[in-house]
Amino acid sequence: MEQRRESSADSNRGPERIAQLEALVAEQQAAIAAYQEQLERQAEQLALFKRALFAQRRERYLPSPDQKLLFSSALLEPPLAEIGEPESPAEAASSARPARPRRQAKKFVFPEGLPRRRIEYPLAPEERACSCCQAPRVVINQQVTRQLELEPAQAYIVEHVRFTYACPKCRAGEQVETTAKPPAPIEKSPFGASVLATILVCKYARHLPLYRQQEHLLGPLRLWLSRALLCRLVRGSAEALRPLALRILELILNGFAVQADETTVHYLDGVSDRALLGYFWGFAGDQEHPYVAYDFQASRGRDGPRAILAGYQGYLQSDGYSVYESLAREGAARLTHVGCWAHARRKFEHALYTTSHPLLHEALAAIGQLYDLEDRAAQLSDDARRALRQAESAPIIERLHVRLSAARGELRPSSKLAEAVEYALARWPSLLRYLDDGRLAIDTNHLERQFRPIAVGRANWLFLGRESAGATAAIVYTVIQSARLNHLDPLPYLTDVLRRLPGVAAGDTVAIDALLPDRWLAEHPEHRLVERQRESQAAQRRRKIRRAARRAAQSAGDAR
Repeated sequence: MEQRRESSADSNRGPERIAQLEALVAEQQAAIAAYQEQLERQAEQLALFKRALFAQRRERYLPSPDQKLLFSSALLEPPLAEIGEPESPAEAASSARPARPRRQAKKFVFPEGLPRRRIEYPLAPEERACSCCQAPRVVINQQVTRQLELEPAQAYIVEHVRFTYACPKCRAGEQVETTAKPPAPIEKSPFGASVLATILVCKYARHLPLYRQQEHLLGPLRLWLSRALLCRLVRGSAEALRPLALRILELILNGFAVQADETTVHYLDGVSDRALLGYFWGFAGDQEHPYVAYDFQASRGRDGPRAILAGYQGYLQSDGYSVYESLAREGAARLTHVGCWAHARRKFEHALYTTSHPLLHEALAAIGQLYDLEDRAAQLSDDARRALRQAESAPIIERLHVRLSAARGELRPSSKLAEAVEYALARWPSLLRYLDDGRLAIDTNHLERQFRPIAVGRANWLFLGRESAGATAAIVYTVIQSARLNHLDPLPYLTDVLRRLPGVAAGDTVAIDALLPDRWLAEHPEHRLVERQRESQAAQRRRKIRRAARRAAQSAGDAR
């Protein structure tokens, strides 16, 4: 009887035991899934760290010939003859990587107009006698070897002489008059505009910190300038340039489109024992306003750009930072937000090192085709560019949207690919807006390139000495980068601006506009950096040819 009771009790506890074991198995499976997700996330982070340390920084994607893409690229074949590529795809594919011929060294051509100094090397008088007859030998030929030499800059002192006039007959003091002296960039300073311009260009265009400029200026000036003095000169020069910088920003905001972005910079506040993080905000104008302006803020909040864009009406193109999106929503009646395809592509490019999902390659190939179309449309008019985008770019974007939306639920939410998909889909309306106006750019790479001098500079001077130095740097960067954007030599430009701008009356926009980089260059074409402009154009042509060759090679692969 007792055995029957025990067996009956065990049978009654059987389902309960099974339920406990099933719950335990489910709990362990959930823990395993959590650990697996954590392991995958850490593997992605490790791959990104390795990329940051060892991989190249260039964001280039070349699709594999074995990779199945979202759609064929054959429909995007450009007119290769327009840019000098081979006419057939097969020829272009064969010449994608031609064998480099051995280059012959170009003969150096000395610049014209430089003064020449002759250094002669005659034989000593005792060596001129002939060894046979002892008669003096004479010169029958000359061998001239030319070398280009350079001397350091020469400093000079300018004496501003003012004359006082008085009547020799009248003794009244009212008849005494002294001629006026032109206003100086920094009143009562012994340093003229050329010295100030040299300091600014060396610091903000050549990235030479002030403590290095002490030795740099010692040779020509024969003076050791303290760092405190150099800081005062930089600050005073920036104040003299402020009206021009404000005018540049005003003209940028008068355009139909403004690109906005920001970058970090460290600064000291004199209280904390470490450097604090500040931000340079950049604003680039459209084609009719080829300038760039900067603003410094101690935080990445919306107060800085909100104050600058308070009266602006038009397109605001930026990345997906929430500040720009909130400003666009707040000013929906006057601001139209335009997205940046380069930032959307960058999210997928980051996932390239963490997954081999087919969606990743399809998205990168599709975005690459959008940029191929922009290459084709670069020389077209605004209306023709818009028509091309509507006819060929819009279908590509629509197919990409369908593919991303369908794959959204299949991806692990914490994966880099899922983050890229969510980033793009959340900003899809703003990414489409560049299709509506041929004047708009597909991305904000133009403005990002204008942040390069700041990135190179902070690697040299490391941080700003105080928070107020951020505003000083923003003014100088605005003037210098706007000049460089117009292929203008900043040194003669800044020298002339610092001489003329202090004498301009406040609010005289006509006189200030004459000092804008593009208008000043029209009056002084000799200061255009022609060789730098040619070098840039040649690099653009080479990139265009390489892209066309890759497109032709890919089209030939699709045809096979």
